[in-house]
Amino acid sequence: MERKVIYIHNSLSKEVDQEISLAELIAQKPQDLYWFNYEALNDFEWQTLLSVLPISDNEKNFFNDRKAFPRVEAVQANGLYLRIPTSNRWEEPSHFIHLALLGNVLISATKSESKTLDKAVQQLDIGSSLEGKEGIFLLMFLLETLEEHLINNYLEARSIINGFISSLEQIPQDQDNDKVVEIKGRLGNITGQCEEFLFACTLLRTIITVPYYPVSTKKMLNDILDTLAHVEHSMRKLDKHLEDQLHRIDSHLRELTDKRLRILTVLSSVFLPLTFISSLYGMNFENMPEYSYEYAYPICLGVMLCIGIGMVVYFAVKGWFR
Repeated sequence: MERKVIYIHNSLSKEVDQEISLAELIAQKPQDLYWFNYEALNDFEWQTLLSVLPISDNEKNFFNDRKAFPRVEAVQANGLYLRIPTSNRWEEPSHFIHLALLGNVLISATKSESKTLDKAVQQLDIGSSLEGKEGIFLLMFLLETLEEHLINNYLEARSIINGFISSLEQIPQDQDNDKVVEIKGRLGNITGQCEEFLFACTLLRTIITVPYYPVSTKKMLNDILDTLAHVEHSMRKLDKHLEDQLHRIDSHLRELTDKRLRILTVLSSVFLPLTFISSLYGMNFENMPEYSYEYAYPICLGVMLCIGIGMVVYFAVKGWFR
């Protein structure tokens, strides 16, 4: 007979519309599968949750560990603890989901709003069944949901990034550089999540090799690992595309800078002899014969104009304005 999965959100069960005590339920060792999902807990609620868990003080430190890295530990007799990073959307910062499996009771807890497990709740509501009757299969069900959420984030990121890259097929603008860096940082966020999720599942695989866990769970976990490895590879390729675009924009900006420098160099070269002539005849000496010549001024202007035009034509022929 298939065991029933009872979902409880912040101690309130939708099925019986009343609060259920986690401590009493664990003590009863229920036959049905229970999923307690605690979301957006403040520090007091967090400590209250830890106080009722039948785990040692050292094991409770796993929940309170503020170090930002994934973790997988065996707790109590055949219990499991996992800490896995996720984010509600691909552009949002990551947060950790804590998962504790104690017999047929699975506890998930976060200190912030988390929409990651909503799909798992929806699938259970419409009658989705687990692969087996034990609590480990409920844990695998949630891991598959976390994996699917990560894939959806990647697909959303890929769609937005491909659209952005297509827009760069025209001449990129100066601000595109900052946009690529921003998107690249967001992609790096979910790439890091994928790496840490992959790391956590690898650690979990070493723990569930004991005969206590069904063989089918190992196959399910291997499938998750294979999918995560493929997604990570795809994210790396997407990051490489962004890196190529960043180099392309940098190259375009360097070309613009070089062109501006060439124009400034041409202008400086054109005005250098003109400045010399104007400085020469700007000296206040009495015995300068050109001062007494009637046509000295227009001749001087004509010479300067010819020099300027000649140098502009010369640089244009040499391609300095291209």
